[in-house]
Amino acid sequence: MNYKQKRMISVKTKTITLVLAIYLVLSAVFFFIRYLDIKDFAQASQNSELLKVKLVYNQTLKRTSKFYITRGYANINSFGIKEAFSKNDADSLYKLSLPRWNIIRKENKYLKSFCFYNKDGKLITYFGKKPQNYLLLSQKNTKSYDGFWQGDNSLNYHTVSIAKDKNSDVIGFITFVIDPQYFLFEIKKLMNIHAYIIYKDSDSRKNIFMLKDDKVAKDTIKSEQIENLKVIETKNGIFQPYIINGIGIDSQNSFKIIFLQDISHWKNTLQKAILQSLIAMIILILITAGIISYGFDMILKELDESNRKLRKSQNELEDLNKNLQIKIKKEIQLKLKKEREANEKERILAHQSKLASMGEMIGNIAHQWRQPLTQLSSILISLELYFERGKLTKDRFQVKAKEANEQINFMSRTIDDFRNFFTSKKEKEYCKVSYAIDNVEKLLLASLKNNDIDLMVEIKDDFDIYGFPNEISQAFINILSNAKDVILEKGMKNGVIHIEAFLENDKKIVIFTDNAGGIKVDPIDKIFEPYFSTKHAKSGTGIGLYMTKTIIEKNNNGKIEVQNIGKGAVFTVIF
Repeated sequence: MNYKQKRMISVKTKTITLVLAIYLVLSAVFFFIRYLDIKDFAQASQNSELLKVKLVYNQTLKRTSKFYITRGYANINSFGIKEAFSKNDADSLYKLSLPRWNIIRKENKYLKSFCFYNKDGKLITYFGKKPQNYLLLSQKNTKSYDGFWQGDNSLNYHTVSIAKDKNSDVIGFITFVIDPQYFLFEIKKLMNIHAYIIYKDSDSRKNIFMLKDDKVAKDTIKSEQIENLKVIETKNGIFQPYIINGIGIDSQNSFKIIFLQDISHWKNTLQKAILQSLIAMIILILITAGIISYGFDMILKELDESNRKLRKSQNELEDLNKNLQIKIKKEIQLKLKKEREANEKERILAHQSKLASMGEMIGNIAHQWRQPLTQLSSILISLELYFERGKLTKDRFQVKAKEANEQINFMSRTIDDFRNFFTSKKEKEYCKVSYAIDNVEKLLLASLKNNDIDLMVEIKDDFDIYGFPNEISQAFINILSNAKDVILEKGMKNGVIHIEAFLENDKKIVIFTDNAGGIKVDPIDKIFEPYFSTKHAKSGTGIGLYMTKTIIEKNNNGKIEVQNIGKGAVFTVIF
């Protein structure tokens, strides 16, 4: 192996080492950014889930309070109740309220007591489990109230409705006592999240409420990490505890609700992301090393071939030089020198070409990685600028949050509508076609006016439709919304949608006509296929008209047809 070959091998080793080092650095940066992105997204999702839990908890409290306080007033205003209160007549109160108790105790298995107290807060009579003999804060409140109350070494939720006579004087109180497990049950049912309640009784002993069948809460209840908000790993998964401080009727009745959020999915996602990044990095390194090694091997092979030919030429020239004159020898030597210089230039050019190609390849790969990094940097900088300039206001945040919530609600309603189209737990009924069209007009009229679209309704015959009124209205909404979207997509300033209802040969017909230029699909009935859309990908899902056809033809025994007439499309619904 000559000096040049050794030098090429040395350059090869250094080049491969440098490129691999660059790959390692860029891969590490990409891996770290991806890890932070997934981690931030996971944290945001967990925080969003916690906000939902708090919202559900507060809404459950409000709903429960309103429901049972209202039930209390309903009982107060029942026949004979106020007279019985005025007389402290326990027998009358019991007999008159027994039917209501028989009803409400079936509605909520966590309802413990239904109680009657006189104006001094002393117990008159009750249903269910015996409550406390005296009502807390009865002398301080002239309006209904509710809250958690510790008594008899137990924590219960109370709602208090106040009975007054004709002179607005307090004559008694009706109280409902509910087991706190009711709120844990509601949260578990609505959010599928585990929780339990911790409070200290009058002797400062810790007491715990949990659902009887909640194995996850039982597994974590012994952990000393709960109140430190540390992640807990059990055989049922990985959980992040969150604490909500509950407020009782007074400061002595405070407690804590601990929610256990399952974060197993996010931990697995992070581990998977790490593994994928490592595998991708190793594969890229191997491919790059292979390409560079192959390129240098080809250069060395060509150099060896050139050297072999050169040695052969030199040997031939040496044989000829023996019989040639000195001048010819000099000329030949000059020629050989020029040939060597030419060969060296060719070799250098070939080497530079290979390096340039390799550099371009590396540059392209680096550019592909730089672009997403630049975009991420731009996003972070813009957020920082908003914050530094004070433009990230509470109102702007609330507006965006409201818009997001509206979209979520709309999607939720769409999912519910889609699911309800195929449920069998519905009953058909008769409704006027004007009822269905009025529902549509109420929902869409404002939107159409805001977009300068005229809605013309002409009901020649207000006939009855036998089916599911809400589904029929939804089908009509889908047709109108589709027409509106097409008009807006084309930028029309004089959009018109016309609805006409009439009877013809015992057929009940509703026609929807627009001036949006018609449907450019062949065959036109293809628009009723699922996931087919003529609109832009950002504004069309391809489900609306498929759902409409299902509602009309499958669920309501009707028929829907479409055709292009004049300046637009015509949808005909026949019942």
